[in-house]
Amino acid sequence: MGNATRLQILHILRERSMSVSEIMETLDLGQSMVSRQLSVLRSVGVVSAERDGHMMRYQLTDETIGEVCDLVRKVLADQVQKRSNVLSVWQL
Repeated sequence: MGNATRLQILHILRERSMSVSEIMETLDLGQSMVSRQLSVLRSVGVVSAERDGHMMRYQLTDETIGEVCDLVRKVLADQVQKRSNVLSVWQL
């Protein structure tokens, strides 16, 4: 969860299962990056894959993973806001 690309992948997989090429197109990322991050996500059990003809489709293993992602995104946004506030104080 500490990687922004993995968080993006998890976020879009909340909507529906996707192939590597669909993830690449949605996030404007290269194939090797998407495949590498999906491998990490599969290894920790948050994403699973099913064969659909000649391609693999990836999906979240549990709906609550999306809720965890929302919480992580909120914490990160709060940290960015706090840092922004600190920087604005320094500029005064």
